[in-house]
Amino acid sequence: MNFKEFLLQEDICDFFQSYWGKEYLHIANTPSALEIKSPSNLLFNILEQPRLKYPQVRVLSEGGALSPLLYTKSSEHSLDEAIDLKKIVNLACKPNTIKVENLASLLPEFALWDNLLAKLFSSRITLNGYFSFGPSNGIPIHFDPHHIFAVQLYGQKEWSLGAEQSQFYPHKAVTVINDVKEISPRKLILRENEMLYLPPGRTHSVKTEKQSIHIAIGIHTPRCFHSISDLVDRAAIRHPELRADQPFSVTEDGLTFMKLSKSDIKIIFDILLSSISDD
Repeated sequence: MNFKEFLLQEDICDFFQSYWGKEYLHIANTPSALEIKSPSNLLFNILEQPRLKYPQVRVLSEGGALSPLLYTKSSEHSLDEAIDLKKIVNLACKPNTIKVENLASLLPEFALWDNLLAKLFSSRITLNGYFSFGPSNGIPIHFDPHHIFAVQLYGQKEWSLGAEQSQFYPHKAVTVINDVKEISPRKLILRENEMLYLPPGRTHSVKTEKQSIHIAIGIHTPRCFHSISDLVDRAAIRHPELRADQPFSVTEDGLTFMKLSKSDIKIIFDILLSSISDD
């Protein structure tokens, strides 16, 4: 699969110049390579997988998560991560949503998605499925630290999107936004066989009136701080001064660590630059 096949009618250059990392885009058609046969049966196919465990599968209800004791093989005497199929099926009703993470580890069709997308974006891919039985609300208003393509496989879902792109999106974990004012009246309906692109940092929430299945494709692109962090880790193996404590002072009252000075930071950067030359 190439970008022409993935973006279909969208211009490749325009997408990466105008939308990638900047603005959401509602794409009218899903690429044929991402089609799933009989999506209405998808959840049952997933739940039949013997290696499925908590927390790979979770049950969400009105923005919260139900206790895993309600759908695992746990008992009053012991905890068990294994999923109880009958319990999950009983909870697969309104207003609950079943979330399944890392779909590529469960079904070959999603392993194919993962392979195609990892090559296309030269990035780590995550595939999470959301199975809603409506009317139900998803995770509360939040934004994600990575690029997302939401593929609607079955039914439809209403998305509420923030007015502007946040420049303060996190770089490690999802941040929940409690201020409803962050969400504007920008709403759109994602229908079956449609796709929505969301850049990192765009606040959003979802709502389902009827049954809905969508797959959230996470594109975890390499970031500059990742490369710097890896460089520091490699350099610290060779240079014990990087593993040393920061400068400190000690009195009878205790130990006090001082911030690195500009000269200290310059020495560290010189070490990192020399490490690049050594590599």
